Amino acid sequence: MKKKNLLLIANYWHFEEEKSSSRYRSFADLLSAKYNLEVITSTFCHLQKAQRDISRLNFSRLPYKMTLIYEKGYSKNIGVERILSYQQFGKNVLNYIQKLTDVDLILVSVPSLTVADCVTRYAKEKSIPVIVDIQDLWPEAFKMAFNVPILSDILFFPMLKQANRIYRRADYILAVSDTYVRRAMVTGNNRGESIYIGTDSELVRKKIQNIEVHKDFNEFWIGYVGALGHSYDIKSVIDALAILKKQGIENIVFKVMGDGVLKTEFENYAKSKNVRCDFMGLLEYGLMMKTLMACDVAVNPIVKQSVSSIINKVSDYAAAKIPVINTQTSKEYRNLLERYNAGVNVENGDIDAMSDAIRELYFDHKKKELMGKNASRMFSEKFDRQVNYPRIIPIIEKLLKNA
Repeated sequence: MKKKNLLLIANYWHFEEEKSSSRYRSFADLLSAKYNLEVITSTFCHLQKAQRDISRLNFSRLPYKMTLIYEKGYSKNIGVERILSYQQFGKNVLNYIQKLTDVDLILVSVPSLTVADCVTRYAKEKSIPVIVDIQDLWPEAFKMAFNVPILSDILFFPMLKQANRIYRRADYILAVSDTYVRRAMVTGNNRGESIYIGTDSELVRKKIQNIEVHKDFNEFWIGYVGALGHSYDIKSVIDALAILKKQGIENIVFKVMGDGVLKTEFENYAKSKNVRCDFMGLLEYGLMMKTLMACDVAVNPIVKQSVSSIINKVSDYAAAKIPVINTQTSKEYRNLLERYNAGVNVENGDIDAMSDAIRELYFDHKKKELMGKNASRMFSEKFDRQVNYPRIIPIIEKLLKNA
């Protein structure tokens, strides 16, 4: 039987040379084993805020066709420059796919809205089944950064209409959380489900081989992985550790793995509080995971106004088999931790509650070990890409059959 032809269109594609773990690269590896797959992405790398050097990327080893479409790019995550860049990229992608023949199904990511808007409109015109995969909610994420009553609603209303158009057109909605699926279904489209971003257990196994992390036997490590920006309340963690130090607990080390615009500010704040913090910067994935596995506890200190739901770091925490102290207000993740008894939820900004949670797991080794085991079970059932990503195949097969 002739293989079907699929397009995977993703703004936020990460080549292996750019990032070890990637949702869409995992999708592509899975889909290319069954279909003729072409991946379409941007010449601009979001992580590096620069044009990709194609000569450094080895396309020949990929089991699918890779197409890079020109995008001017932008210097900041939030701003008109980024929106204009996406508009250009969306038009360029549309011009390209209009020249293609024999496309049987399209999988397109959100964001960006412009690309998904162009692609879903084209798919509907040509009666091509289209799956929309939601990685982040726009304009909701922008409204968090620019939240001025009434004015924000007016400013972002065109983006809201655009998002709703995209979700209505989709033959199927995928998303990185149930929360995002429910948002899309507000438009009346009730065809969808979540596949968490997750972590590839096989990749972790390979990456941590032959890596050793030294930890003094009397130290208690708290781990954090991710960006050091305005969405993360690192100062509250430092404040909680300062409280514990005043109570005589001085062997806790806060292992901070990541980088961002507030790194220096957080480093200075830790020094001012005389708290032991190891700001390790961006680590190679294997070293990051091995360090995380050596931690006793992880923290997920998301600021209160964040619209994030199930984010990247929490799957890595689960893969590391450690409990999480969580301040994120997302009901979906809080419920997961409670259902699996894999961590402790505390009120956002309540440093006394956070210090109490850390102290409890510091002294109660049995509880800490039980929560770690539960985190491992949660990972296997909810976050392991080896288990959950293949669920996309029957979804595609059904859409192709009904096309």
